[in-house]
Amino acid sequence: MYDAVMTTYGIFASLYVSSVVVLMFQIAGQPASVAVVAGSFFLAMAVYVLHRTAPEVNAAMQKRHLRAVHKKRTMLFLLGFASIVACGMLYMAEPYFLFLLPIGCIAVTLYGRKRISYPIRNIPYIKPVAVGGSIAVLGWVLTGAPWPPLGAIGIAIVVSTDAMLCDIQDVQYDKTCGCITLPASTNEQTIWFIALLMNIGAGCFLWFAVDSPVGWIILIIFPTLFALRKLDLRMFVDLRLPLVAMIAWTL
Repeated sequence: MYDAVMTTYGIFASLYVSSVVVLMFQIAGQPASVAVVAGSFFLAMAVYVLHRTAPEVNAAMQKRHLRAVHKKRTMLFLLGFASIVACGMLYMAEPYFLFLLPIGCIAVTLYGRKRISYPIRNIPYIKPVAVGGSIAVLGWVLTGAPWPPLGAIGIAIVVSTDAMLCDIQDVQYDKTCGCITLPASTNEQTIWFIALLMNIGAGCFLWFAVDSPVGWIILIIFPTLFALRKLDLRMFVDLRLPLVAMIAWTL
């Protein structure tokens, strides 16, 4: 019940995105802006809720999908509330950050719904990269990190890996929706092996290329996900980077 509520309304996902922004500040060696971090949280919530307002109804629906269908009015209210707060917080940081909300809404529509083109989420090798790249670019833009975006590249690899791991629990639902993800086209052991390699690569890249402790913190915490994989994997994936951010800022 608790995890269904937190995932349906995008609480965990929004916390994950805002922690990416915090990590980007940390990697860039800049103090975190409260307005930017809070704005990213509500921006992520608005975009996530918009994505969940029209789930495909089928027999493989999970609790979060069912709640989204039954709580449509609540979802729409939360979409409006999160959008307003996000705009206010982001405007306080930089007025041009307001463009991020419509950009995010357009991006998530192209990602999850068949409108102009084939939904991005239905393309196995592109789906996790699209998620990881978009969240990392958001963090890079909001923090004003310098070029080249080495930190964003490392974080994009980590987030792409997390997106792939989250698909493990969605295999049955995704298949019925016509979305053949990497976990659906291979097997769980292969996905964990790929995730291990990607985390090692991202961790070493952030550690050596960017000289950030975020890299080795990510590597140390990754085995915890594997150990807890039989529980609510999505929840633990969403909470890993917030934990990394907390540890990084205490060092």
